[in-house]
Amino acid sequence: MWPEKPEKAYVAPEPSNETFNVLHVSDFHIETQYKIGSEANCSSYMCCTSHSTNKLPLPEGESPVSGLNDQEIANMNLYNSTWEDVFKKGEYVGYNESVWEPAYTFGQYKCDSPELLINSSLDSVAQFQKEKNLTFDFAIFTGDLVDHDESKFIGIEKALLSEELIFRDFKNRLSDIPLYPVLGNHDTFPYGQLAQRSSGFENFFEYNAELMTEMWEEYGWIDFDTAQYAKMHYTGFSVKSKRGLKVIALNSNAWYVANFYNFWNTTNPDSYGQFQFLVDELVEAEANDERVWIIWHVPLLNPDAMPIAGQVWKKIIERFSPYTIAGMFNGHTHRDEFNVVYDVTGSDSSAKTEDKVLNNVWISQAVTPLSENNPGWKYYEVDTKTFSIMNSFNYYTKLNETFYNGGDTTPVWEFEYSSRDAYGIDWPKSSPLNGTYWHKVSESIKNSRTSLQTYEGYAKRLSPFVPDCVATDDCQLDWCYVTSFTADQLVNCMAAENVTDSFYG
Repeated sequence: MWPEKPEKAYVAPEPSNETFNVLHVSDFHIETQYKIGSEANCSSYMCCTSHSTNKLPLPEGESPVSGLNDQEIANMNLYNSTWEDVFKKGEYVGYNESVWEPAYTFGQYKCDSPELLINSSLDSVAQFQKEKNLTFDFAIFTGDLVDHDESKFIGIEKALLSEELIFRDFKNRLSDIPLYPVLGNHDTFPYGQLAQRSSGFENFFEYNAELMTEMWEEYGWIDFDTAQYAKMHYTGFSVKSKRGLKVIALNSNAWYVANFYNFWNTTNPDSYGQFQFLVDELVEAEANDERVWIIWHVPLLNPDAMPIAGQVWKKIIERFSPYTIAGMFNGHTHRDEFNVVYDVTGSDSSAKTEDKVLNNVWISQAVTPLSENNPGWKYYEVDTKTFSIMNSFNYYTKLNETFYNGGDTTPVWEFEYSSRDAYGIDWPKSSPLNGTYWHKVSESIKNSRTSLQTYEGYAKRLSPFVPDCVATDDCQLDWCYVTSFTADQLVNCMAAENVTDSFYG
């Protein structure tokens, strides 16, 4: 699929001393049926909706809403009408004694995002731009607009509404920032499905590609020719930023394991043609001495990804790193994570050495609090010459602090950490945060439980549900996770390190 690797491609270009900023947001998962006061500790369906229930009886001796006293219940933030002109409120259903844990105004840790929370996150981006005199050349969105509810509660209409609302809200609040988006596994209906053009069933999903690409063109994020290409290629596209960075966007449903169409003609690992498109763009960029960012949704080491795709990806990264691929960006996990890509095979964990580093992947935190995380977003400080990332700055809000404030305040968004300073790594100021840097972070995570605790805390944005990594073995998977890029690498590492995990087997 590509010519022999030229000599120049073995060395990354040296950065300059000038930077610009890029915003990264991911996994909004808007719940358009969010009902304030409904059951947030549900045992069936999607929590914080009118159809969410807790079928388990309240434990004997326990009072509703997690044992809060009457004054705390009276102070619950369940809706303040003064926000109506600022945010779009969820429907208010009031407080019910049978509810174990109510859905609060700005969200809950077992629920997807009310539009109030999404707009609050975007408003916080605009606020920090003014306060810190920040400008963003562009933004990237790494997928998932639609909520996690069951298909019978979603349908095509709700899926399209969710997509339209979030892109509209982004445009309304950050109007001058071009957004380069990808679609996630939730951003289609039926859930996760995408058919190859060659299968004869692609027309079942054309409606979504047409709506998305026409909206992106209308908002000025991509031009007409790019929109026409994306419309016919599963919303994948390639654009040039105003500074000359090439951004390649791919639809990861092409390797999503729950997409049944991926099990048609499995002898062809590129039945969507996305890998050929990617390689052609990379070959062209290499020949023209251009640097490239690649964005997609589902990470390749996740059990949600087809293993064969990980093998193809690893070969592509090996071929075009470090000269051409300047950055790779995912979402999907809802956690703030990273992967180091090594030129290793087999189960020998000791082979993951600094000289074997190929590149790294940034996995962005989510805005949705689902899976017990605080909402968050980040931006990158990017070198103007090489487009390498020199630093990232992460922001979040403590969602639990909005639960009992009497409805008087909105979420407080604050600085969380910078990647360059977070782990105390001795690293030159002039060097980018590349795969070698993250290799050093991974070694710190492996050898220091304090560093491991720091990583896990940031992964969940310091939510009340961060596990204790110092006194327990709850975080034993993390080192294998951050040093694996493909599913087989993760499985091999877990076997070699005697790691067990209920999610990964």
